[in-house]
Amino acid sequence: MQMNNAASQFGLVEANLDNLRARVPDLPVSGILLCRLLMHVGREMAAMFEQQIRPFGLAEAEFRVLTTLFSQPDGAAHPGDLCVRASQSPANMSRISDALVNRGLITRVSSLHDRRRMVLRITEEGEVFVRQLLPKLFVPLRTMLRDFPEAEQRHLSAQLKRLGVELDQVIAPPVAEPAL
Repeated sequence: MQMNNAASQFGLVEANLDNLRARVPDLPVSGILLCRLLMHVGREMAAMFEQQIRPFGLAEAEFRVLTTLFSQPDGAAHPGDLCVRASQSPANMSRISDALVNRGLITRVSSLHDRRRMVLRITEEGEVFVRQLLPKLFVPLRTMLRDFPEAEQRHLSAQLKRLGVELDQVIAPPVAEPAL
């Protein structure tokens, strides 16, 4: 039923774009449709994972940071590194790390090498939590991707990475070198 809702919604979006193209002939319909589809899929996937994680007392972003720490060889990272790895802003990382420290899932200590920098480290309780919850998230993920063979998934990932690089270029174009 959910698929029919999405298919129906996508049909309406396409019809709207066709109507819009009649009024704006040079409308980049394919590009706009791609953006709308990506935004829809991203929102729905985030909501699905949030729904799966929320009963365990964490937000999806908090779980993403926790699993990022779990993935580190020594279970530790600086908050700035985690911002990049877990796609979080510094302000959000502070909120997330506070929540995870309060739950006893991570610790926060000053760096031995630079007392001005903090180090976040996953606790044993945090590792147990990740090991228990992560496999539960595999079920909806595998269900969602069941009709996409591994090769198609890798191809789509490569295309999305390429699109992400292009988006970065639009957001922050490279600075031109001054002429000599």
